[in-house]
Amino acid sequence: MYKGCINMLKKRKKKGFTLVELLAVIVILAVVILIAVTAVIPRMNNAKKKALLDEALMYLKAAKESIVFDGDQSPSCINVSNLNENYIKKSSDSYTGVVKNEYVNGELSQTINLTNGSLYIVGTDNLTSSDVKSTMPKGFAASCGDYNPILAENADTNTLAYKLLMSEGGSTIEANLETINTRTQGVNFSATEANAGNSGLYKSEDDDGASFFYRGNVSNNWVEFAGFYWRVIRINGDGSVRMIYTGLKNSNHTGANAAIKTSPFGDATSYTVQTPDISGLTSTNKTTTYTNGRFTNSNVGYMYNPAKILSDYPKYELSTSKNLSQFPTFTNIDNSKQYYIFKNFDFENDCFIGNGNDEEGACTLKCRSLGDDCILTNWNTHATTEGNYSTTAAGIYPTTNPTQYVYTNEYKYSCWLNATPVTVNNSDGTTSVYISCPVVTKIIGTVKNQTQQAKVIYYGVFSPDEASANMNNKDSRMKIELENWYESNIYNHTDSSSKNLEEYIADEIFCNDRTATRANQEFPLTRQNAYYFDTNTRVSQTNKTPTLKCLNKSRDAFALSGASSSLVNPKSSGNNLLKYPIGLISVDEVNMAGAMNGSSNTNTSFYLHTGSNFWTMSPYLFNASNAYAYLWYVSSQGILSAYHTTSNYGVRPVINLKASVLYDSGSGTEADPYTVKLST
Repeated sequence: MYKGCINMLKKRKKKGFTLVELLAVIVILAVVILIAVTAVIPRMNNAKKKALLDEALMYLKAAKESIVFDGDQSPSCINVSNLNENYIKKSSDSYTGVVKNEYVNGELSQTINLTNGSLYIVGTDNLTSSDVKSTMPKGFAASCGDYNPILAENADTNTLAYKLLMSEGGSTIEANLETINTRTQGVNFSATEANAGNSGLYKSEDDDGASFFYRGNVSNNWVEFAGFYWRVIRINGDGSVRMIYTGLKNSNHTGANAAIKTSPFGDATSYTVQTPDISGLTSTNKTTTYTNGRFTNSNVGYMYNPAKILSDYPKYELSTSKNLSQFPTFTNIDNSKQYYIFKNFDFENDCFIGNGNDEEGACTLKCRSLGDDCILTNWNTHATTEGNYSTTAAGIYPTTNPTQYVYTNEYKYSCWLNATPVTVNNSDGTTSVYISCPVVTKIIGTVKNQTQQAKVIYYGVFSPDEASANMNNKDSRMKIELENWYESNIYNHTDSSSKNLEEYIADEIFCNDRTATRANQEFPLTRQNAYYFDTNTRVSQTNKTPTLKCLNKSRDAFALSGASSSLVNPKSSGNNLLKYPIGLISVDEVNMAGAMNGSSNTNTSFYLHTGSNFWTMSPYLFNASNAYAYLWYVSSQGILSAYHTTSNYGVRPVINLKASVLYDSGSGTEADPYTVKLST
């Protein structure tokens, strides 16, 4: 046909075409083009689909290799661009998307979203060309920050998580996501959020992908589960639902009723010390007791490391170059009390550390004769007595018009940490005094017009170093109490069809972020009087930058242990040190929910407020001024505050429901909470 058309054209080259002949040529060419379109173009399109499929399979393989080479067995969302060069031999910027790695029953499961700008593919490692689409599938994620499996093309729309997203009021999930995205763009974490008009779901990125968190004066995030009421904190990046305990089903949900109990976070245990008699009149040892209030940096951990050494801080003496401003200021002196101050102290011989993982460790101050080796005095009077300080000696600060004076009295050593002195009335009319405590202060200076303060050097029991202080060797008291509560109320309970309640629970990260605010802070204490953690920078500074990511996952991301008796499948992420999948809320989550640090930032309208103090699990600082470890808590006024770990504040457990948990009924209000479908 083609040759005939050419011959006809040659014959008519000089004569011209008739209309019939011209029409015949056009028809023939049309047929030729049609054949090309129907035979060649589909093959080209199939080749393009095949190319995208091949690339997707290559990226899945590369993501698996990255796990092997990096040794990371945790679930992860990987932007495909991060696999170029290292794991993909031929780097390409023409593909965008994510690979999701997670372990199910110990087996690696992979999901990929990939696009070249015109074609899209979404699926598991069993991909075929039929998975390649020419229009963007619903829930397609171009980056890890957009990824959440509840938005995937084949996601179950009957889950509780999907119901929470649809409760934003839009008729479609796309409309609700647009509302959430618009609201998120206007968020200001440097302000409290109580306005009902700004309240609802916002979007941020966590360690698994796109997370949707509640903020402000929310009234539609109530859930009933296991006979208790909960408030939803957020939908996690893997689609699970994080909730905080808010009380029994049949009680009001305010004050202490919204917590399981009030309890100190740390161990404040009394220990007995047997000290040889120093009176010279008897061979009987003298028994003293001291309370270890967890006076080291390590004690801000959900788990911590009791290991310690005997140390002094700072490791220099007062001089012209090391003036008083470079020493810690002890600020918790009680002017209504009298204190024993000792003339002598043998740091090397009169201090000891405990064995193994116990909390023991103290120094004992000893006075043979009261009035000679030690005195009993009110610090307010003693510090301001002429002759007990110098305004001209080397080390005053500043050198002109000083406000910090060098202490000159020969009685220098004291224990200001609520230690109980033991006095012995000797037969010769003298009185011997013994005091044991974890930290002894050597007084080196007084502060002008501040009679509750003193400049000091510390001697006592401290963590060996920063890395050791942050190790997870022993459960905090709070962790033990939470896991005991979980065992009694969830682990040992079933639904009406004898299905264990644990089968509805997911293993998720609880972040006890102990990242230091700045590198190379002095250790074990600080000249600046506080060893700050990074939470201080994120939620206590002017420009708030809370995060749902855990900065040091291997150390601070608490997740379920594979050796646990729990029925929950371990997430294989983080430190895997939990006995049960339960924890506390983080300070970042509280800030994102609508609370702020600062006494003027009262917020009784945001949904976490209960009218009673309750703990977070986030560290704030270790305070050299009183030698206490501080944690963040939410005050009864709805303010983010921090206090030392021996305080009695409320405990509100946090758990996570699986992404697959189905919605059953309810509108999410306190009167009509969401309920989950049990025994499905």
